[in-house]
Amino acid sequence: MKKILFLIIDMQNGFQNEFTRGLDGRILSFLQQVGQDVLVAGTRYVNHARTACYVFEGWTACMAGEPETEILDSLKPVIPRVFDKDKYSCWNEEMKTFVRENGIEKIYFAGVNTGCCVLHSAFDCYNDLVDCAVIEDLCGSTSGPEEHEAALVVLKSCITPQRVISARQALLEIQSPE
Repeated sequence: MKKILFLIIDMQNGFQNEFTRGLDGRILSFLQQVGQDVLVAGTRYVNHARTACYVFEGWTACMAGEPETEILDSLKPVIPRVFDKDKYSCWNEEMKTFVRENGIEKIYFAGVNTGCCVLHSAFDCYNDLVDCAVIEDLCGSTSGPEEHEAALVVLKSCITPQRVISARQALLEIQSPE
């Protein structure tokens, strides 16, 4: 059986709004169906005075130490390992080491925001030749469904349509014997 990582991107208090509310419930439902054979980890975006979002946009949300950076209470029990990041992508040396040390053969991405943190993380993972997929119905955008859909078009174009899949497809892949 392939060693799989289900990576939950930035499901934190600061990225919850009318467009992303309920995404945590869908992620929890997916995890209940997957079972114990999948390694789960998460990321959280921590803003500070030297991030691009702060410097170029003046964005002051999700600052270090603020409640906005905390993982949603509903997901805390199912995310044993959380990686902090201050860029869109989570694909840094710490994540690469974690993947290597755990013998991960495929990464499934879920979370927010589809058009920035999920997209950049998937691109970087793909560029390093790590097999990955974005689970489109387990991702969302705080800017709304149009931005989410636009990001899916870009992802399909760049990392192939076979790597942008539904939760149902992901379950079939994960549960099918090699």
